[in-house]
Amino acid sequence: TACSSGNYAISMAFDQIKSGKQDCAVVGGADGFSRIVFTGFGRLYSVAPEKCQPFDVNRQGMIPGEGAGVLVLESLEYAVKRGAKIYAEILGYGISCDAYHIIEPSSVGISKAIECALRMTDIEKKSVDYICAHGTGTIENDRAECLAIKRVFGPLVENIPISSIKSILGHTMGAASAIESIACCLAIQNGIIPPTINIEKQDPECDIDCVPNYSRRKKLNIILNNSQAFGGNNLCLVMKGI
Repeated sequence: TACSSGNYAISMAFDQIKSGKQDCAVVGGADGFSRIVFTGFGRLYSVAPEKCQPFDVNRQGMIPGEGAGVLVLESLEYAVKRGAKIYAEILGYGISCDAYHIIEPSSVGISKAIECALRMTDIEKKSVDYICAHGTGTIENDRAECLAIKRVFGPLVENIPISSIKSILGHTMGAASAIESIACCLAIQNGIIPPTINIEKQDPECDIDCVPNYSRRKKLNIILNNSQAFGGNNLCLVMKGI
């Protein structure tokens, strides 16, 4: 599931543990930088010449990156028994596969994943403290994601910080949402929201609180981690502070 792979791995492990089939699982995503990836996205005219600027009116695309993110998921009983440090709790997730277009995102499909996640976890919209956006820095993705979030949350969106760490790390493809899940855990632990850097002039069609350029201190309890991939494979992961 391409750029959603890390979140898909986490959701699969969540199901295994919740059903009692496993006590513990090591999950995540990894992707190495390659000529194929760089050339492929270049041919799609999706690569920025200098920097990634999600939600900026002059954004020119993503910056390919590489990396890996790995988490240990386990039942609370198992974690307590082995004396593990607990960073956050996975409450659940929402998935949609809209199959709208191989590379163009659908705001309807993205919003369905978010709505599904909220229903599954029984979380009230007003309880969401932060959204870690997919935020690639491409014109189509940023606008579709912002529209989807505004469709779900309505006026409440004004009070929800929504940032993209891809502006800092680049787009690590199959590792992206796993790395972002780790960032969400650390945001909860440290009470710090990571910023969207490189904001010079925000796109009026992306009129969200994108936490521009500087991190922000805030006590966080409920976080959504959005991920979208080719073919409309969307997943929204819900995390909670302990």
